[in-house]
Parts: sequence; structure tokens; C-alpha cells
Amino acid sequence: MRKWMLLASSLILAAAAATSTAAHPTSAARGKALYRGKTALQGKIRGHDDPLPSEAIVCANCHSAKADTRLPGTPAPELNRDLLLNARQRRGGPHTTYNQASFCRLLRTGADPGYILIAREMPIYEITDDQCASLWTYLLESKTSPRNPK
Repeated sequence: MRKWMLLASSLILAAAAATSTAAHPTSAARGKALYRGKTALQGKIRGHDDPLPSEAIVCANCHSAKADTRLPGTPAPELNRDLLLNARQRRGGPHTTYNQASFCRLLRTGADPGYILIAREMPIYEITDDQCASLWTYLLESKTSPRNPK
């Protein structure tokens, strides 16, 4: 009887772990879903109160090199480890790099690590800490650039 109880407990724990993994994918997998619009985000244009349609604020719309997903004429930079972690200067400001906190602040406020506002076309996102951490992880851990997937 005790053997069966242990077996049943083990099966229940295994099922719970599998369900938990399916409900909460790995951080990078969740970030990829957010980046590609498989998981919807909410956002608006800085200075406006009306939310944008979730399909209009997909990261890949502007940060993807794939012609079928990138909007024509979008000057948005490629989001990758190099852009985020190498020091860069924007519009005469200081050389800065991103960390997770400054990346999340940019998504929420439109201000880069040097507190310079990014283009107004970039939405301001209502993004949770967990969502932002997942997106950050995806951008840093991708073996290929999200803009040039293989």
C-alpha cells in the first residue's frame, strides 16, 4: 500500500511539474513569444491615453529584418546582445549600455539608459517585471540575432 502511495505521489508531482512548465515556459521562450507577438503586449504612444492594438506593437514589426514582418521604412535598430551591451552614444548624450533595469525602463517610459527619449513611434509598454525579464533574456540568449533568425 505504501509503495502505491509513493508511486501516486510521484506521478502527481511529475504531472504538476509538467503543467507548471507548460503554463510558464522558460524565460527565453516566453521572451520570444513576446518579441514575435505570439503573446500579446499592451502599449500606447508616449503622450497619448488610447491603447494601441496589440498586433501594432509587436517588437518584430520594427526590429525584424524579415520583409514579411518588418514594417516598410522603419528605422528601428536591430535588437541583439551587441546593441544592448556595447557602449553607444545617442544624439550627443553619454556613452551608455543597457542592463535589464534600464531596458525595462525604456520599454515603460521611452527613456534610454542616458535618459534620452527614443523616437515617439516606439510604443510605451505596460509590461510586467516578469515579461520584461523574459524579453531581456531572449534578446541576450538568442544564438542568432532575433532580426536575422536561421
